[in-house]
Amino acid sequence: MAPEDRETKAAEAVVENAASLAAVTAALAACPAERVVLESPSGGALTLGPLFFRKLVDLAAARFPEKEVRGRLDCADKPGLALAAFRHGLDAAVQTDDERFRRLQEIARASGQRVVRKHKP
Repeated sequence: MAPEDRETKAAEAVVENAASLAAVTAALAACPAERVVLESPSGGALTLGPLFFRKLVDLAAARFPEKEVRGRLDCADKPGLALAAFRHGLDAAVQTDDERFRRLQEIARASGQRVVRKHKP
């Protein structure tokens, strides 16, 4: 869980595709958290892409209008994909150096998004 998510007690779930979205939305129905973060699988920006993942997040958000539903796209070690995530209204997780991460944080804040740092496995 990202530090800001721990502080606000958000529920998190990984959404890999439309089929897993059904299971996640069923779990959300029983989840008491008011804030939910739907995460892509590792490297999701490379496999799903930001637009498709945005659509999955939108489908879940439409089912739960009483919850704040955010999407976090895993951008692996590609900071440029984090910028694409921001353009689609998604938060990003990225593995990058300190300077690039600071710049991404500034861009994320300016666009109303969040970025978290992925650590090497």
